[in-house]
Amino acid sequence: MIGSFLLKPDFMRRPDRTFDPFSESPVDGVIAATCSVQVISGQFLSDKKVGTYVEVDMYGLPTDTIRREHKTRTVLNDGLNPLYNEEPFVFRKVVLPDLAVLRIAVYEENGKLIGQRILPLDGLQAGYRHISLRTDGNFPLSLPTVFCCIQLKTYVPDGLGDFVNLLSDPLQKLSSYGVDENDIEQVPLGKRQNRNPQRTGTVSPQTTSPSCTPGAPPLIRDSNSSILTDSRDKEKLVPLVTSEMLKQEKNYQKLLRKQQKELDTLSKKHSKDMTYLQRSHCLTVDKLVAYHDREKQFKEKSLEKAIKKRGESNCTDLKIEIENKVQSLVTDHKAKVKGVIADQSKQFEELKAKQREEIRNTKLAHVQQQCDTLTKLLQSTHQEQIKGLSLKHEREMKDLKSNQAKVSMESTKEISQDKSVKNKAERDRRVRELQSNNTKKFLDERQRLLTRQQNEREEVEKIQMKSAEILMKENEKMLEVQRVALEAEAHSTASSLANSS
Repeated sequence: MIGSFLLKPDFMRRPDRTFDPFSESPVDGVIAATCSVQVISGQFLSDKKVGTYVEVDMYGLPTDTIRREHKTRTVLNDGLNPLYNEEPFVFRKVVLPDLAVLRIAVYEENGKLIGQRILPLDGLQAGYRHISLRTDGNFPLSLPTVFCCIQLKTYVPDGLGDFVNLLSDPLQKLSSYGVDENDIEQVPLGKRQNRNPQRTGTVSPQTTSPSCTPGAPPLIRDSNSSILTDSRDKEKLVPLVTSEMLKQEKNYQKLLRKQQKELDTLSKKHSKDMTYLQRSHCLTVDKLVAYHDREKQFKEKSLEKAIKKRGESNCTDLKIEIENKVQSLVTDHKAKVKGVIADQSKQFEELKAKQREEIRNTKLAHVQQQCDTLTKLLQSTHQEQIKGLSLKHEREMKDLKSNQAKVSMESTKEISQDKSVKNKAERDRRVRELQSNNTKKFLDERQRLLTRQQNEREEVEKIQMKSAEILMKENEKMLEVQRVALEAEAHSTASSLANSS
């Protein structure tokens, strides 16, 4: 026996598509449908005077299967030509029309099946139709038929009806927003216009779609400008931190005052050391002069005593000897004084050179401290910027979640209060569909927010990196300027000392 096989739909055979039979969202690559069935009347349903009613069910995926919810009123004592004329039974969202079937069944008032018909939704023709019935074993019945009006449409989620209408006739719909048709920028068709000469003179909806994007203001040509304008301007996230801004900080000003105090203290210490050295030098010279005076006075007294003892006429040789000794003493004294002064001058110059070197090192250290402080202040400012940005992002995410929860609650409440939903099962389906759509939409919104926040963080990091590079160059320049100034000062001092010597 040769068996027959029915080929699976295309999306179930392709490896690049995914299929979840329990999902309530549209299948990837498949357009969901909306089916409406209005049961108008029946013909030759029964030769008895019995009451009849019609049930309309949908079978397919678990989310598409709807049973025993849509039933007409019972028409009593008319099995030949009952007139139902019910409101349309709407299956508003058929996720997978390829696997869905429509069942129309007629029952007697006691629940006995008169006849039924199962029709695949894929290939079902819309319009007014006489549908012949069959038995529960799918054998055809000769006379019984049901007269129905069937409508098939593409499923449009709640809230997007206006957008679909706008796409169907964008020029007419934009006029309701106060946009004149002449103000809309006409996009030339270019090569496509040459390929399709029958479309010349018309603009397809695709060419005007940028001005019809929901949630975005239309791009309108200004009468005083030849370019398209948009009302949204990009603002800078954080300012570029400069060294002038950092130098106004309290910590930096405090460091400058501390360094100035250190320089003043060092200058006082140098003055004190210089005064002490001068006093020490003067004391040494005074002691040397006093010692010389005592030696000279001792020699003179020795000469006087010798003259008194020998007599003035006999002391000529002694006088010459004493005078020679005094002269030698004076000569030695001058040499000692000269040597002491030379040593003192050397000590004085060494002390001044040591003090200049100490001041130079202190000033260089101060400049280095200033650079380090500016770097720390920049890092602290950047951390505060990142912290502020993180708080802003957390607040945005919190507000978004709060708004999403509010929208979800309001939408659920709106569905629960919708009088057009006639039964609890349909209301539950609408709520599940709403939750599924909201979940996907909310996740997309959060992902877009996270992406925008990530871009903002990267932009802030770029700005901060630029600030750090600029500050590093300025710090290097400040150190180099200080070194050059100190070297020039040292060279000038050496030149003046050489000229004075």
